[in-house]
Amino acid sequence: MGRPRTPIGTFGDITYVKMPGGRVRARTRYRDDDGQIRRVSATGSSNKDALRALKASLAQRPSHVSTGEVTGDSSFAKLVEVWLEDLAMTNKLAPSTRALYERNMRQLVMPAFEHYVLREITVRKVDTFVKTLATTKSYSMAKQARTVLRLALGLAVRYDAIAKNPVRDMGRLHKPPTQATSLTEAQVARIRAAARS
Repeated sequence: MGRPRTPIGTFGDITYVKMPGGRVRARTRYRDDDGQIRRVSATGSSNKDALRALKASLAQRPSHVSTGEVTGDSSFAKLVEVWLEDLAMTNKLAPSTRALYERNMRQLVMPAFEHYVLREITVRKVDTFVKTLATTKSYSMAKQARTVLRLALGLAVRYDAIAKNPVRDMGRLHKPPTQATSLTEAQVARIRAAARS
């Protein structure tokens, strides 16, 4: 049975090599986002320093998967910019619908998410935001915000910037019960009078 494959984003055993002058080189094999295993090394004055430098180097490895305009480290504001451009290019929406989507995104969603990068937007953050909006504003506003957030984050998934769309895993949004109201006798009388005149 073969050795298990190193998971993406992780590294194997670390070896240390003494360098001329007393410095130490720490080496390991790291599996990048594109599935390729590459040798990574860093040097330091001791094993501990070399290990610290190696881990810092590994933490800064660039992503090889997302080659589009957005990555997991892109701001949500950048995603919105790309998403609006995508809506304009596909040209599948009526101008009024596109304008509504943009308004809902800028007025309802952006204030809550503009300071996050995409990898920081979790199911919990989305769930809390939408349900709070339903409570403090209205069910209709929460539903509209959820729609544009789902569409924008869906684009981020297609760009491989995030692995899955957090909107899809949020809790169900329950529509509040509506209470029927009836006209009073005085209101009916005024309507009849208005109709006669």
